[in-house]
Amino acid sequence: MTEPTLPDGSGVLLLGYGSPAGPADLPGYLAEVIGHPPRPELVEEYRRRYELIGWSPQLRIISSLRVKLAARLAREGRPVPVFLGTKHWAPHAADAIREAADAGVRHLIAIPLSPYASPWILAPYERSIAAGRAKTAHPPEVTLRTGWHTNPHWIGYWTEALHRELARLPAGTVVLLSAHSLPARHRDAGDPYPEIVTETARRIARGAGPPFWDFTYQSPGNTTEPWLTPDINDKMVEWRDRGHPEQLVAPFGFVFEHLEVLYDLDHVVREFAAQQKVGYHRVPMPNDDDRIVEALRDLVYAPGP
Repeated sequence: MTEPTLPDGSGVLLLGYGSPAGPADLPGYLAEVIGHPPRPELVEEYRRRYELIGWSPQLRIISSLRVKLAARLAREGRPVPVFLGTKHWAPHAADAIREAADAGVRHLIAIPLSPYASPWILAPYERSIAAGRAKTAHPPEVTLRTGWHTNPHWIGYWTEALHRELARLPAGTVVLLSAHSLPARHRDAGDPYPEIVTETARRIARGAGPPFWDFTYQSPGNTTEPWLTPDINDKMVEWRDRGHPEQLVAPFGFVFEHLEVLYDLDHVVREFAAQQKVGYHRVPMPNDDDRIVEALRDLVYAPGP
């Protein structure tokens, strides 16, 4: 069997969303996310949320993924430099591209740390890459590798985690497979995100085989426009009324812990569940699990330009 190889001068760029490291970062981070300086009350609200979760572990987790992936690629026989960039806040993707160029990298394989090849998710990364290349004197060529939602290591993490969690919970516990909602206008414009995440949910459920499961969306934005449904709160009440008060949330729409998991689910949804007399349980996130490292390794060596 032929060993996988990469051309000389290759590197890998992991792309994360980004998060503030502490209170001092918050106004600048929010300004990047929303595109203008945030109102003081918005800053205070997000300060409250981040303080409730002890601030985001996102940068620590994705930094660990970078180190682990570099070590995994080195075991293939030739070290490959792995860089880390985010679309909001430090380390910015543009800086990572400049760092790669300074290190002599001529071709970067860029991998967003979301498995879902949706324009809603990918477009900001594409803009970050274009901006980074424009700011670099001799930029590397960049190949964006996406769409790893059916990778067996990704599906395997969730099926194994569900087996472990269900084994310790009462019979009849329902699994709620949860993905981030998005404005319905994106679906109406042809974004395949709903089909991608529902297919992923079906594969996870088929692998784990829970007797009772459902698909939900979570974390809709605070806007007046319609967002994709079914919402996780509605599904919790529906399954409680069908005789399944114990419920296990599997946030497969995300790779690692951040605000949408630690606050939106573990605070907001958990409080709602308690009010509705629903037993809330959550599957641990993959974070920097070795299965995620293997999925990323597969993407690095995937056939393509």
